[in-house]
Amino acid sequence: MPAYLYAQCENTARTYANFQGSYLDGLGILGANLYGNIADAPNAVNGQVKDASTLSVPIGLLNLTGSATQFLEFTTNGTNAGKRTIAANTPVTVKLALPKELLGVLSSFEIGSFTDLHAVAENKPLLGYGYEAGYDATRNPIYTSANIAGVIGGGGEVEITVTPTQDFNGIYIKIAGAVVSTALSMKVFHAYIMELSTGSINCDETIDVLSGVKPTPLGGIANLTGTVTDPFNAIDADPNSYALIDVGASVLNQVYLTTIFNKPSQPADSVTIVLENPGGGLLNLSLLTGFTIQPYLNGAKAGPAFDNTGTFLSLKLFPGSTSRYTLTFAVTDVYDRLESSMGGLTGAFSRLRIYNIKRKLAKPRTLVDPSTTDEKTICQGETASFSVQNAQACTEYKWYDAETGGTLLHTGLTYTPPSTLAAGEYNYYVEASRTYCITAVSERLRVKLKVNPLPTLTVSGATICSGSSATLLVTNPDGGFTYNWYTSSSGGTPFNVGTSYSTPILTATTTYYVEAVNSLTGCKNAGGTKAVEVKVKQYALVPAIIGAVTMCAGTNSAFTNTYPNGTWSSSDAGIATVDAAGLVTAVAAGNVLISYTVADDATYCGKKVDFNLTVNPQPNLILGPDPGICEGLSSTKLTYTNPLFDPVTYSISWVGNSLPAVSNQILPANEITINIPSTTPVGVYQGNLTIKNANGCERTIPFSFRVKLVPHKPTVSIN
Repeated sequence: MPAYLYAQCENTARTYANFQGSYLDGLGILGANLYGNIADAPNAVNGQVKDASTLSVPIGLLNLTGSATQFLEFTTNGTNAGKRTIAANTPVTVKLALPKELLGVLSSFEIGSFTDLHAVAENKPLLGYGYEAGYDATRNPIYTSANIAGVIGGGGEVEITVTPTQDFNGIYIKIAGAVVSTALSMKVFHAYIMELSTGSINCDETIDVLSGVKPTPLGGIANLTGTVTDPFNAIDADPNSYALIDVGASVLNQVYLTTIFNKPSQPADSVTIVLENPGGGLLNLSLLTGFTIQPYLNGAKAGPAFDNTGTFLSLKLFPGSTSRYTLTFAVTDVYDRLESSMGGLTGAFSRLRIYNIKRKLAKPRTLVDPSTTDEKTICQGETASFSVQNAQACTEYKWYDAETGGTLLHTGLTYTPPSTLAAGEYNYYVEASRTYCITAVSERLRVKLKVNPLPTLTVSGATICSGSSATLLVTNPDGGFTYNWYTSSSGGTPFNVGTSYSTPILTATTTYYVEAVNSLTGCKNAGGTKAVEVKVKQYALVPAIIGAVTMCAGTNSAFTNTYPNGTWSSSDAGIATVDAAGLVTAVAAGNVLISYTVADDATYCGKKVDFNLTVNPQPNLILGPDPGICEGLSSTKLTYTNPLFDPVTYSISWVGNSLPAVSNQILPANEITINIPSTTPVGVYQGNLTIKNANGCERTIPFSFRVKLVPHKPTVSIN
């Protein structure tokens, strides 16, 4: 199979023969010239598929007549001087129109290749064989009377492909006088080869049509009465013009209309044909009996024909019409032309209008079963891919964000939308386009992507002191979400499900992991499990308070703690107070806690240390009247009453040490004896009585002591 059959894979296009020459010969008989003729010769090389030259030969005399040969040469510039040499085994296709009269005398018809095309001068004797001025060449016949019968199968336009086995410059077509006295003619439209091209072309464009009638064993050549009117209307751009297939009087023969495409198809490309019953009314499958569509590739049948036994079940009314129908079906095999034919059966439908024949690329599909819509549902942040399941060779697949136009998102068999899409629904469209083909684009297939939102999740951590527990709470929980708690960031089996979790007693910082799951969609919060830390702070290393264990009421003592920035406090200011510097003042008897408190900081939990302080009471008593003695005496009594808090000893000191001190004497009941030297001068002496109890607490009570002057004895003089 030639490589160009898969033309979308290779940028090939037709190259037409663009120079022509003719050789017309015949007989001169008594002044009458029985020479062949070519009308409109330039039409065969002007590149217009509708135009043709006409080769003809007249009625001969005594079966003797002339011939007409037309040479179609491939050149670089449209002149014989610019002739090209085409390599051997290059296929060349020639389009001809053969009248039915020629079918029975195919020995009059010849096709071959040639080289050395050159001009010849006129040689026309009055009597005998001669030829007109024109061109001749070295000919290499390919189809002659010996092998042409199997190539030509009917009357009308046909394409014949020949493959010269040697290098050549072009193709010639010859028509000669028949063995019977019949005037013959044929049309030559063009000859072309397929060559690599540098430009893009319309691969699915219908560039030519062939039409005519084929004989059948029942009909025979004599009954080739069918016609195709305006065949090119089936491929023009006018939606209201049509070609008319008319089987004619003999429905036993087949009338055909062959549509030729610019390039071969790909497997599964579809065909759409717009049809109408010329007599009006509805079309149905029974009316289409005898109507068949046969794909061809390079002149050979490409798979089975399509007919009303199954394929035409897709027959539908054309939108907006009550009589036109569309027939759409896929062709599995590769083809480059479609032959629509009618007839061959008695009683078959005899006339049919064909408005349009179009080929379309197979619409991409992303499902094995294309009857459903490819719709994928994901959660935000996830990805989903759509892949073409019916990919064709040499076909490019493009993904867009709109059914028409839009932005090109990706080129390739598989499209994966970005994972950053916001929640919502998205439509994407994929189309197929052929390599090197400017308009070979399929309908777009829509696929849908639904992106579900992720649950929101906020859980605040906690900071606790060692030996405590914490309760962790989901902020603003949603009733449609499930909250799973894990001990590992990788999840696993949740140890708790709910909107809160109370930890056990913790002595070290611990991290838990939470995820929120939408119960309806299964979507989980962004970023996977969320870490929730319970920070456990150790207590500050506050040492013990240094201070007196006991104090006497009314005294003060400095307490200390080496940990900085703490705060001092007393549990009972009525027993003892403490100032900011740690100076404790005992107020009254009792037990009290002196505390040193360190506040929380970034590193440690605050801590309070307590110190048990016992405040003992001061002894007390009420002194009686200040004692006094007369000069010369040595002792007196210091009375007291109401002793309190068990004073057990006493001491006496004198201001200025004016009298002898007394130290730590047993306190007698009710009175204290004061001993002084008898020589103590008269005067008032200030003393301090200090009493102590068994706790060592003491109280000093000032008193005064008077040494009174003893009056002198009166001196009596007896005179």
